[in-house]
Amino acid sequence: MRFFDLINGPMVWFSFICFFAGTLYQVIVFYTLSKPKARHSRTQPRPLMEVKTEPGLLDRTSLSYRFAMFRLTVFGRNPGMMIITTIFHVTLILTPLFVLAHNILLDLSIGISFPSISEKTADYLTLAVLACCCFFLLRRFLAPQVRAITTLSDFVMLTISAAPFLTGFLAYHQVGDYDIMILAHMISGEIMIMVLPFTRFIHMIYFFINRFILIHENTLGKGGSRVWR
Repeated sequence: MRFFDLINGPMVWFSFICFFAGTLYQVIVFYTLSKPKARHSRTQPRPLMEVKTEPGLLDRTSLSYRFAMFRLTVFGRNPGMMIITTIFHVTLILTPLFVLAHNILLDLSIGISFPSISEKTADYLTLAVLACCCFFLLRRFLAPQVRAITTLSDFVMLTISAAPFLTGFLAYHQVGDYDIMILAHMISGEIMIMVLPFTRFIHMIYFFINRFILIHENTLGKGGSRVWR
Protein backbone atom coordinates (compact mmCIF):
# COMPACT_ATOMS: atom_id res chain seq x y z
CA MET A 1 0.00 0.00 0.00
CA ARG A 2 2.88 2.38 0.70
CA PHE A 3 4.25 1.79 -2.82
CA PHE A 4 0.78 2.31 -4.31
CA ASP A 5 0.36 5.54 -2.37
CA LEU A 6 3.76 6.70 -3.62
CA ILE A 7 2.84 6.02 -7.25
CA ASN A 8 -0.65 7.47 -6.84
CA GLY A 9 0.54 10.57 -4.99
CA PRO A 10 4.04 12.11 -5.08
CA MET A 11 5.02 10.41 -8.36
CA VAL A 12 2.03 11.94 -10.15
CA TRP A 13 3.09 15.43 -9.11
CA PHE A 14 6.75 14.67 -9.89
CA SER A 15 5.89 13.49 -13.39
CA PHE A 16 3.90 16.66 -14.14
CA ILE A 17 6.69 18.83 -12.71
CA CYS A 18 9.13 17.07 -15.07
CA PHE A 19 6.71 17.60 -17.97
CA PHE A 20 6.14 21.32 -17.43
CA ALA A 21 9.77 22.05 -16.51
CA GLY A 22 11.02 20.12 -19.55
CA THR A 23 8.54 21.81 -21.85
CA LEU A 24 9.55 25.22 -20.55
CA TYR A 25 13.21 24.32 -21.12
CA GLN A 26 12.52 23.27 -24.72
CA VAL A 27 10.61 26.48 -25.43
CA ILE A 28 13.49 28.54 -23.98
CA VAL A 29 15.94 26.61 -26.18
CA PHE A 30 13.80 27.35 -29.22
CA TYR A 31 13.74 31.07 -28.51
CA THR A 32 17.49 31.01 -27.83
CA LEU A 33 18.22 29.37 -31.18
CA SER A 34 15.83 31.62 -33.11
CA LYS A 35 15.36 35.35 -33.59
CA PRO A 36 12.55 37.67 -34.70
CA LYS A 37 12.21 37.94 -38.45
CA ALA A 38 13.70 41.00 -40.12
CA ARG A 39 11.35 43.78 -41.14
CA HIS A 40 11.80 42.87 -44.80
CA SER A 41 12.82 39.26 -44.34
CA ARG A 42 13.16 37.28 -47.57
CA THR A 43 12.52 34.07 -45.64
CA GLN A 44 8.83 34.94 -45.46
CA PRO A 45 7.14 32.88 -48.17
CA ARG A 46 5.01 34.95 -50.50
CA PRO A 47 1.34 33.98 -50.67
CA LEU A 48 0.52 32.13 -53.86
CA MET A 49 -2.09 34.70 -54.91
CA GLU A 50 0.54 37.46 -54.87
CA VAL A 51 2.92 35.73 -57.26
CA LYS A 52 2.94 37.60 -60.56
CA THR A 53 3.07 35.41 -63.62
CA GLU A 54 4.73 36.35 -66.88
CA PRO A 55 4.42 34.79 -70.32
CA GLY A 56 6.38 31.56 -70.49
CA LEU A 57 6.65 31.21 -66.68
CA LEU A 58 4.86 28.61 -64.56
CA ASP A 59 1.58 29.87 -63.12
CA ARG A 60 1.98 29.10 -59.43
CA THR A 61 -1.58 30.21 -58.71
CA SER A 62 -3.17 27.64 -61.01
CA LEU A 63 -5.12 24.69 -59.67
CA SER A 64 -2.96 22.24 -61.60
CA TYR A 65 0.22 23.64 -60.01
CA ARG A 66 -1.25 23.47 -56.51
CA PHE A 67 -2.41 19.90 -57.10
CA ALA A 68 1.03 18.93 -58.40
CA MET A 69 2.65 20.45 -55.30
CA PHE A 70 0.16 18.66 -53.04
CA ARG A 71 1.14 15.34 -54.60
CA LEU A 72 4.73 15.99 -53.51
CA THR A 73 3.74 16.38 -49.86
CA VAL A 74 3.73 13.47 -47.40
CA PHE A 75 -0.06 13.40 -47.48
CA GLY A 76 -0.10 13.36 -51.27
CA ARG A 77 2.53 10.63 -51.56
CA ASN A 78 1.25 8.39 -48.77
CA PRO A 79 -2.30 9.35 -47.71
CA GLY A 80 -2.92 6.07 -45.88
CA MET A 81 0.08 6.58 -43.61
CA MET A 82 -0.92 10.18 -42.92
CA ILE A 83 -4.49 9.18 -42.01
CA ILE A 84 -3.26 6.53 -39.57
CA THR A 85 -0.68 8.92 -38.10
CA THR A 86 -3.32 11.61 -37.62
CA ILE A 87 -5.71 9.17 -35.92
CA PHE A 88 -2.88 7.98 -33.67
CA HIS A 89 -1.84 11.45 -32.52
CA VAL A 90 -5.38 12.70 -31.98
CA THR A 91 -6.48 9.66 -29.97
CA LEU A 92 -3.17 9.50 -28.06
CA ILE A 93 -3.59 13.08 -26.81
CA LEU A 94 -7.35 13.38 -26.37
CA THR A 95 -8.24 10.02 -24.85
CA PRO A 96 -6.40 10.50 -21.50
CA LEU A 97 -7.85 14.01 -21.16
CA PHE A 98 -11.48 12.98 -21.46
CA VAL A 99 -11.58 9.57 -19.77
CA LEU A 100 -14.10 9.67 -16.91
CA ALA A 101 -11.80 8.02 -14.32
CA HIS A 102 -9.00 10.50 -15.03
CA ASN A 103 -11.35 13.44 -14.67
CA ILE A 104 -12.68 12.14 -11.36
CA LEU A 105 -9.12 11.93 -10.01
CA LEU A 106 -8.33 15.38 -11.43
CA ASP A 107 -11.41 16.86 -9.77
CA LEU A 108 -10.55 15.25 -6.43
CA SER A 109 -6.94 16.48 -6.65
CA ILE A 110 -7.24 20.09 -7.85
CA GLY A 111 -10.97 20.71 -8.22
CA ILE A 112 -11.09 20.97 -12.01
CA SER A 113 -11.90 18.49 -14.77
CA PHE A 114 -12.51 18.24 -18.50
CA PRO A 115 -15.75 17.05 -20.13
CA SER A 116 -15.85 13.26 -20.02
CA ILE A 117 -16.59 10.79 -22.79
CA SER A 118 -18.55 7.59 -22.31
CA GLU A 119 -16.71 4.46 -21.27
CA LYS A 120 -17.60 2.76 -24.56
CA THR A 121 -16.16 5.69 -26.52
CA ALA A 122 -13.01 5.54 -24.39
CA ASP A 123 -12.73 1.84 -25.23
CA TYR A 124 -12.96 2.55 -28.97
CA LEU A 125 -10.38 5.32 -28.78
CA THR A 126 -8.03 3.11 -26.75
CA LEU A 127 -8.35 0.32 -29.29
CA ALA A 128 -7.63 2.85 -32.05
CA VAL A 129 -4.36 3.82 -30.33
CA LEU A 130 -3.37 0.18 -29.87
CA ALA A 131 -4.27 -0.67 -33.48
CA CYS A 132 -2.08 2.22 -34.69
CA CYS A 133 0.77 1.01 -32.49
CA CYS A 134 0.45 -2.47 -34.00
CA PHE A 135 0.54 -0.94 -37.48
CA PHE A 136 3.69 1.05 -36.68
CA LEU A 137 5.31 -2.06 -35.18
CA LEU A 138 4.57 -4.21 -38.24
CA ARG A 139 5.76 -1.39 -40.50
CA ARG A 140 9.10 -1.40 -38.69
CA PHE A 141 9.55 -5.07 -39.65
CA LEU A 142 7.86 -5.28 -43.04
CA ALA A 143 8.76 -2.01 -44.81
CA PRO A 144 12.41 -2.29 -45.99
CA GLN A 145 12.99 1.48 -46.10
CA VAL A 146 11.73 1.79 -42.50
CA ARG A 147 13.44 -1.36 -41.21
CA ALA A 148 16.79 -0.05 -42.48
CA ILE A 149 16.67 2.98 -40.15
CA THR A 150 14.94 1.34 -37.18
CA THR A 151 16.84 1.28 -33.89
CA LEU A 152 16.11 0.05 -30.38
CA SER A 153 14.87 3.51 -29.37
CA ASP A 154 12.03 3.22 -31.89
CA PHE A 155 10.69 0.14 -30.10
CA VAL A 156 11.18 1.79 -26.71
CA MET A 157 9.16 4.84 -27.80
CA LEU A 158 6.44 2.60 -29.23
CA THR A 159 6.29 0.61 -25.98
CA ILE A 160 6.04 3.80 -23.91
CA SER A 161 3.18 4.98 -26.14
CA ALA A 162 1.19 1.75 -26.02
CA ALA A 163 1.75 0.65 -22.39
CA PRO A 164 -0.59 3.15 -20.62
CA PHE A 165 -3.43 2.36 -23.02
CA LEU A 166 -2.96 -1.41 -22.96
CA THR A 167 -2.71 -1.62 -19.17
CA GLY A 168 -5.62 0.79 -18.70
CA PHE A 169 -7.78 -1.25 -21.07
CA LEU A 170 -6.89 -4.51 -19.30
CA ALA A 171 -7.47 -2.99 -15.86
CA TYR A 172 -10.88 -1.58 -16.80
CA HIS A 173 -12.02 -4.95 -18.21
CA GLN A 174 -10.40 -6.76 -15.26
CA VAL A 175 -8.17 -8.95 -17.39
CA GLY A 176 -5.52 -10.44 -15.13
CA ASP A 177 -4.78 -9.14 -11.65
CA TYR A 178 -6.50 -5.75 -11.30
CA ASP A 179 -4.08 -4.36 -8.71
CA ILE A 180 -1.06 -5.18 -10.86
CA MET A 181 -2.69 -3.79 -14.02
CA ILE A 182 -3.77 -0.51 -12.44
CA LEU A 183 -0.33 -0.08 -10.88
CA ALA A 184 1.33 -0.78 -14.24
CA HIS A 185 -1.10 1.69 -15.84
CA MET A 186 -0.14 4.47 -13.46
CA ILE A 187 3.61 3.80 -13.69
CA SER A 188 3.62 3.64 -17.50
CA GLY A 189 1.50 6.79 -17.72
CA GLU A 190 3.84 8.69 -15.40
CA ILE A 191 6.89 7.53 -17.36
CA MET A 192 5.31 8.77 -20.58
CA ILE A 193 4.54 12.18 -19.05
CA MET A 194 8.06 12.53 -17.62
CA VAL A 195 9.99 11.61 -20.77
CA LEU A 196 7.80 13.55 -23.21
CA PRO A 197 9.81 16.82 -23.20
CA PHE A 198 13.18 15.00 -23.33
CA THR A 199 12.58 12.52 -26.17
CA ARG A 200 11.24 12.59 -29.72
CA PHE A 201 7.78 12.96 -28.15
CA ILE A 202 8.61 16.66 -27.97
CA HIS A 203 7.50 16.92 -31.60
CA MET A 204 3.91 17.03 -30.26
CA ILE A 205 4.77 20.42 -28.75
CA TYR A 206 7.16 21.57 -31.46
CA PHE A 207 4.44 20.95 -34.03
CA PHE A 208 2.70 24.13 -32.90
CA ILE A 209 5.97 26.08 -32.77
CA ASN A 210 6.95 24.94 -36.25
CA ARG A 211 3.57 25.65 -37.80
CA PHE A 212 2.64 28.96 -36.19
CA ILE A 213 5.83 30.66 -34.97
CA LEU A 214 8.75 29.52 -37.13
CA ILE A 215 8.84 30.85 -40.70
CA HIS A 216 9.13 28.25 -43.44
CA GLU A 217 7.15 26.91 -46.38
CA ASN A 218 4.59 25.13 -44.16
CA THR A 219 3.93 27.98 -41.73
CA LEU A 220 0.28 28.45 -40.79
CA GLY A 221 -1.56 31.37 -39.24
CA LYS A 222 -0.20 34.81 -40.16
CA GLY A 223 3.07 33.50 -41.53
CA GLY A 224 5.16 33.12 -38.38
CA SER A 225 7.32 35.59 -36.50
CA ARG A 226 10.73 33.96 -35.97
CA VAL A 227 13.56 32.44 -38.02
CA TRP A 228 16.58 30.31 -37.05
CA ARG A 229 19.70 32.30 -36.15
